[in-house]
Amino acid sequence: PLLQKINVSYETYVKWRKTLPDYCTIHTGFYPDGYKNYESHCFFFSTDYTHLLPTLFSHLPTTPFIIEVDTHLLVFCSLLSPKAIRTLFCSLYDMKTTCLIKKSYHTVLLSHFHQ
Repeated sequence: PLLQKINVSYETYVKWRKTLPDYCTIHTGFYPDGYKNYESHCFFFSTDYTHLLPTLFSHLPTTPFIIEVDTHLLVFCSLLSPKAIRTLFCSLYDMKTTCLIKKSYHTVLLSHFHQ
C-alpha cells in the first residue's frame, strides 16, 4: 500500500532492494530473549579513552554496535531489565565524574525497522 501511495511500482522496489547489499553493511546481533523484548539505547560519547568504552559494552548479554571516529563513539545497545539499564547508567555516570567521558548524549530508540 505504501508503494502505491508514493507511486513506486513493485518491480522498481524489488530492483532497488536487490542493490542494498552493494551499498549497505548488514550486522547480525545476538538477542537471547528475542530482539523485540529489549529496550534499544543510543549513546554518543566524547572521550580521550575510546578503547575503554567498547570493553564496557562488550560485557552486555546482547550485541553492541560501536562506531568510533577520532575521540567520539556512537554506541547502540539493547538491554532487557531495568536493573541492567540502571547498572549501565551508573557505570557511565562514574566514568563521567572521573573525566573518562567528556560529554555524553543518550536517546532511546522508539521505532526501528525489523524484517
